[in-house]
Amino acid sequence: MRITHTNPQMRRESQGTLRPHHVHISFMRDSRDMKKLLLGLVGLSAALASCGGSVDIGGPLTITALNSYTTDWYRNVPDGNGGLKPEYVICNDRATTVYMDVSWNGPLSQLAVQFQGSNNTTVEKRTSVFSPDYSGRDVFNYVFQPGMAPLSLTKSGVSAQSVKPQAIIVNPVNQGTTFVNIYGFDAYGIQSNTLVGPQGIPVVICG
Repeated sequence: MRITHTNPQMRRESQGTLRPHHVHISFMRDSRDMKKLLLGLVGLSAALASCGGSVDIGGPLTITALNSYTTDWYRNVPDGNGGLKPEYVICNDRATTVYMDVSWNGPLSQLAVQFQGSNNTTVEKRTSVFSPDYSGRDVFNYVFQPGMAPLSLTKSGVSAQSVKPQAIIVNPVNQGTTFVNIYGFDAYGIQSNTLVGPQGIPVVICG
């Protein structure tokens, strides 16, 4: 239906008489006019959609697992079946590298690790920022100097299977346990969840 209207105020004709404007209402003669109108609206919607760009940031980042960790040093402990198994430790009196096999979903651009000691001390380190990594798994290594002095956290790019301990510690002296919390950041600096490691890393005097 098409509606046309004029100003409802009165109009003065040249003869001096006053006559009202009229509102004219007419119906479209067939459906062709309606089809043209609908096609025009569709075209307008497409044009508006093309103007509004969007940015895909790859979805949220989630740290999913600390699959395993190894260090430069280990001691043998009972395996529960009458044998022995290696238990990786941090030597408080020697430089120690901790290798962490981490899994994630989404675009990881930086990893952060908190090492929490049994005496409530916390050391946090972050990797440098790298290009978004969608591979979902990598090994990161963290270096402790003697006295648990922190150095740097780096993305090693080596498989967990290739990391081997340097030497066995025969008579270590227990000093406590260090627990691990892991989280990451995407390329926009948005932080992921925090993953709490399933078990702590023993800290010992290696002698």
